[in-house]
Amino acid sequence: MNSAKSHENQNIEAVNSYLMFFLSGFLILQTVKHNKFVRFHAYQSIYFSIAFLVFIGLINYLPYVGYYLVRLFTTAFFLTWFYLILTAYQNKEIKLPYIGDIAEKESKK
Repeated sequence: MNSAKSHENQNIEAVNSYLMFFLSGFLILQTVKHNKFVRFHAYQSIYFSIAFLVFIGLINYLPYVGYYLVRLFTTAFFLTWFYLILTAYQNKEIKLPYIGDIAEKESKK
């Protein structure tokens, strides 16, 4: 029973790393030092959030289509974000393209 409780706590910490985007990822990294699963999700949250902010900042300057692309990518971001939260709670490590590989390397350090 203690192992199941520990397993659930790990999932909750992984979920928490996504809730406040990169901020919660940084907080989780400061508190969790040895759990690769939780650290993976924290790093993925950080990189995913920052990549989204940079990307939205850049496409927002595109004339005519920028407005619509921002709306489209914001919707895609939140759907992906929600999916990552669900999979973290289910104790799964879903790697986003490119970002997931970086997060995996960082979490093993």
